[in-house]
Amino acid sequence: METPKILVAGSSQKSVALVREAIKPLGYQLVTAQAMSVALFLAQKNLPDIIISDLKMLDGDGIGFLNELKLDDELAKIPFLFLVDKPTDEATEISAITRGARLICLNSMAKVEMLALLEPLLQERLAAKGKRPEHTPE
Repeated sequence: METPKILVAGSSQKSVALVREAIKPLGYQLVTAQAMSVALFLAQKNLPDIIISDLKMLDGDGIGFLNELKLDDELAKIPFLFLVDKPTDEATEISAITRGARLICLNSMAKVEMLALLEPLLQERLAAKGKRPEHTPE
């Protein structure tokens, strides 16, 4: 089995540090990008198992990043969550969830809480990747 990959996109170093510390004992691969364009490139190149984004990015924003991911059939299947510095307003939360974000979390949580959020998403993704498409005989 290949090592699970997690992409953390956005300008918050606090979010990167939280995810890094949470996954360190498990040996997961962490890929980071501060710019939306770089994050899109890395997502396409690496096909991560989970994508975590801040709302702030160097050349865009998290909602725009999520919109771009949903245009790609493979990337659209990857669990996506926002990890933010401060609580968001209701309109932003609704926008994020309706576009496909699974969660919106504060990066002030403990690393054990972060891991508890990531593990079920990761298990779901790995199970989905392991399924082969069904084909009917012609």
